[in-house]
Amino acid sequence: MFRRKWSGLPADPQFPCDLKELGYFINKDDEIRAIDNPDNYFKFFLSRNPRWNDRQRFAMNQAIQKVIWERLENLGLKKELLPLGTSDPSKPHVPIFVSKEIASKSRVVVIFGETVQDLGALAHRVIGGPGGVNKGSMVSIVTELLKQRSSPSDPSPPGIILANMGELIWWPGGNRTLSRSAFDATPMKSAVHNGNQFSKKNEVPGNETFMRHVNHIFDTVIPHFVNERAGIDIIGVGDGADTVERYLDLFPVWEIWKKRINCLALVGGLHPIWELKNEEFGHHFLRNKARAYATSNEPAGMVLSGPDGNPKTSTFTQIGCPVFSSGEPYYTELTLIMARDVVLDWLQEVSMTPEGKEYANPKFHVEFADPVVEDGDGHDWSQWQNDETAGEIDDSEEAKDRDGTKESGSGNLGGEEPRLIVVGRPPKAE
Repeated sequence: MFRRKWSGLPADPQFPCDLKELGYFINKDDEIRAIDNPDNYFKFFLSRNPRWNDRQRFAMNQAIQKVIWERLENLGLKKELLPLGTSDPSKPHVPIFVSKEIASKSRVVVIFGETVQDLGALAHRVIGGPGGVNKGSMVSIVTELLKQRSSPSDPSPPGIILANMGELIWWPGGNRTLSRSAFDATPMKSAVHNGNQFSKKNEVPGNETFMRHVNHIFDTVIPHFVNERAGIDIIGVGDGADTVERYLDLFPVWEIWKKRINCLALVGGLHPIWELKNEEFGHHFLRNKARAYATSNEPAGMVLSGPDGNPKTSTFTQIGCPVFSSGEPYYTELTLIMARDVVLDWLQEVSMTPEGKEYANPKFHVEFADPVVEDGDGHDWSQWQNDETAGEIDDSEEAKDRDGTKESGSGNLGGEEPRLIVVGRPPKAE
């Protein structure tokens, strides 16, 4: 009888969480390149076995995050552990970054990233590719924010809080939290085990879900670190922006925060206005103090829609606030990278509102419409839903009239009756 022992299973591959040991370095352009060939970026497809590729990617991301965290700390941010008061790093906790002197700040910027990204990362396709570590991470955002003023009377830079929307799954083996994809790539008993199972032991109290993490930031972190007179600017990216919107739409929450939030930047968010229940938040605050930055082929900063949407564009604009192009046509994770200057300049514009006055978005008269693209036959397919053109007979209909296929409805040329062809198996050779 055949018997396979557990010891006979292939071992899970191991990779060091260090750039140099993985065979990479950061060049003078801040890009990660291969040591053996500096012209090459990170090579994901190390093997035909996807487990080997995922394990290497896990180690690479951990090594990159060390670099990003070190740079954020050099910019004056400090890592804090949630729940607040956690002193034992072996206990379940979620790390965030907070400015060291945040208690004295009159303006604080809170950033909620995508729920699939590691803390400090915006897009690994930029961090590990063209663009480099700073550009593809929160380092570039923090660096630009530190150049701003807090208000007309306060020349000091604003305080910063980086929430951790992506890493909420506790990994006991590493004494840290991870994203869903990273948790799947943690070490297993063998390379062929059926994945890492999630259970209650992988939850962090008060941060079990994305919404509960947002609640923890507003309900505990901000009151603990930020003085009561400071105004709050919020940046949300992708589904992180959608989660913040749903949270602020709650009536008890909005009653608490409506007088403290200066503005809300929804970068790559897609939460529809009709799903918001709070009239004051959805139809007053968003219209006057929020802006959305959508994926679009248009240059960054171009106005695509007013608060009521724009039916002349395929870009989703039913968000309840003015919609601008982020300058990124495809990937949500690149929207804040491409629209960084536009978004942060608007935050600075809001913060420089004269004291005693309340900021409100200007009224936009938008005439933007998607460009008309015709195919090689001269057809304008952008009008396919137009009632005036929907009943027109095109050339293909006329062709059907000529060859008779339209009357038959069977697809047979000339409208002939279909013939039955019986195909039998050939007789077996004796």
